[in-house]
Amino acid sequence: MTDASIQVVVRKIIYIMVVEQGLRAGEGMSPQLLAMDLDRHGISDSDQRAALDLALRKGWLQKGPFDETQLTDEGFDMDFTQ
Repeated sequence: MTDASIQVVVRKIIYIMVVEQGLRAGEGMSPQLLAMDLDRHGISDSDQRAALDLALRKGWLQKGPFDETQLTDEGFDMDFTQ
């Protein structure tokens, strides 16, 4: 998987969290629920792991106290029109 394709998956993940789930900065999803949504969108396990790793490193997502994947301010503010 190329860096560009990983970034496409990252944008899909954040889109799902913000637009479909209606989450705000600081809110998150359990790993199980997020994986179910990503599976529904046809994102493979390996693509999920690569994209989540990149999003965590870039600061768009963070791990919450109960292992949930949370949106950061930067992730929430991502521009989906690009």
